[in-house]
Amino acid sequence: MAFGSFVVYDPSDDIPSSEWAADNAYVFDWHTQGVTYQQFAINGSHFYSGQKGQISHEVLENHSNDTSVLVATEGSTVNVEHSTIIKTGYSSSLTQASFFGANAAVNNANGSTLYLSNVNVTTHNGAANLYTHGEKSVIYAEDIWAYSSGPVSHGFYASGNGTIHAKNVHHYSGGARCSSFSGDVPNGYIHAENVIAHTDGIGSAICFLQGVCNMTKVVGYARNAPIMFSDGAMGPVTGIWKDSDLTAGLLAGIMMLSDSKINDGSVTVLDNTKLTVLGATMPALWAGNIIADAYIKSSSINNTASGILAVANYSFVTQDFDYYAGYDDNNDLSPGQLTIHVENSDLSGSLVAYNKSSINFNLAEYSNWTGEAKVGFGKAYLAVHLDKTSTWTLTGNSAIQNFSDADTSLKNIASNGFSITYDKKSQANSGLKGKTYKLPGGGFLRPE
Repeated sequence: MAFGSFVVYDPSDDIPSSEWAADNAYVFDWHTQGVTYQQFAINGSHFYSGQKGQISHEVLENHSNDTSVLVATEGSTVNVEHSTIIKTGYSSSLTQASFFGANAAVNNANGSTLYLSNVNVTTHNGAANLYTHGEKSVIYAEDIWAYSSGPVSHGFYASGNGTIHAKNVHHYSGGARCSSFSGDVPNGYIHAENVIAHTDGIGSAICFLQGVCNMTKVVGYARNAPIMFSDGAMGPVTGIWKDSDLTAGLLAGIMMLSDSKINDGSVTVLDNTKLTVLGATMPALWAGNIIADAYIKSSSINNTASGILAVANYSFVTQDFDYYAGYDDNNDLSPGQLTIHVENSDLSGSLVAYNKSSINFNLAEYSNWTGEAKVGFGKAYLAVHLDKTSTWTLTGNSAIQNFSDADTSLKNIASNGFSITYDKKSQANSGLKGKTYKLPGGGFLRPE
């Protein structure tokens, strides 16, 4: 696996974000958000209800508040090609805009199908680019240039079991809570390929996930957010990143959480992907109030600023999306439980578990890890397992409950003078027989 440097173009190179700085600076108080059910009908200047439509080589505009440009509903099928869609005008309810696509440039709903090809979509004042809602509501978007400003101006948004298939996309958003791709309650299904995505605002991930985010060949930079928020509040969710180069600038590289009750079954996959984490305290992977699995295959994680590979904690992220919440913010949480499966990857950084949370770390298929495992606060659970082909280079003393190594000689551990302690009372460690073993490099594997 080899990486090189390259420069990519995104829509903020054509329309500087400074031109819409005031629009992007607006912050809504989500602690006092409005109603979370659809409050009013969606209207637009180009409205299709149970109809077929064809739009080619046109400029479609709407500059009114609380309206869309193009609406397809009640089983419509609309094709748009080689056209430009422009939306300004404010939303009277950012909750309605965020969850129901009110004020979005394009709104597709109620079993409709929308095809867009070679389309430029520009939105301002807090308007999403493309929105779809409903189990049989599908958007197919190819060769799309999309720019948005203002709060909740998501790029591609699917909810209510709606689906988006996007290919060859350039997207930029400058406002807060404006993910390039977003799936929301009860679930959204995103499939995207060949994407360049850039977000500047707080809480604006490349993908906000409730449902499925299946991302291939993505160059993504979230300057003030993780690459992905994976929210399993409504049940298991799946986020897949393949053949991608991703950079995150706030909180974590990837956040796995539930903003309500804890659920099991959520999955994150990094396959032949590079994840770069910029912040001095940011882990690459973070789990709170969730039971989740992360699969890292033939991938690289670069987080030299923090030196933290993964964190599990009794916590979640607040509505402000700029800090982690603790007991004082929400006392109805559960410890995070994260299992990480690593294949054919070289990783570095610490594993840190807090407050009864757990990290189970499995190295296989010629994987190499440089780091330590430690408890950050209170009591927590850590487990490390190596197959014969994988190595662990210690950077500090590590205290773990369960440890196993398929290489019984322990020659695949470079201790650098550091030691590993294990729980001699754990049945999983029965093969160690409560003994102390000398590790290569001067350290020891010993019971505690």
